[in-house]
Amino acid sequence: METLIEIFPFAFGVLLGLTWARFGGPKAWRIQWGVACVALGAFATFASGEWRLSPFYFLFDMLLVAIVSAATQLALHYWQRHRRRQS
Repeated sequence: METLIEIFPFAFGVLLGLTWARFGGPKAWRIQWGVACVALGAFATFASGEWRLSPFYFLFDMLLVAIVSAATQLALHYWQRHRRRQS
């Protein structure tokens, strides 16, 4: 069951990346993105109950949400750019 719990940070990261790529503003909005990563990472840790094992899971899940979110944004940007070139 514990392997399924690690899907929360990945899912939150993908959702945040897709949402931020679509509705995100200028670079000044990085603070809001960081706050969203912290909040979603903390929620993933609380939802899975990992906070009972170690407080380091907060940091791990927050970083995981941030990395997956950034990777999703980069992949979406690359895909859109590649799609425009083919048209």
